[in-house]
Amino acid sequence: MTDKLTVTVLGTGIMGAAMARNLAGAGHTVRAWNRTRAKAEPLTADGIRVTDSPAEAWRARTSS
Repeated sequence: MTDKLTVTVLGTGIMGAAMARNLAGAGHTVRAWNRTRAKAEPLTADGIRVTDSPAEAWRARTSS
């Protein structure tokens, strides 16, 4: 049995975006931040919440 995790991904370049998608695809809750928000926005189609700052991503993670 696998527990559902809430994960924060900081940096959604080639590697970070792929990791975020894989984590979301595995059923985990994923919060993501990228220095250029527009580059992270496509992740919302995968159910990933994109935040405005690393601190916001972390707060969202710890309050879920």
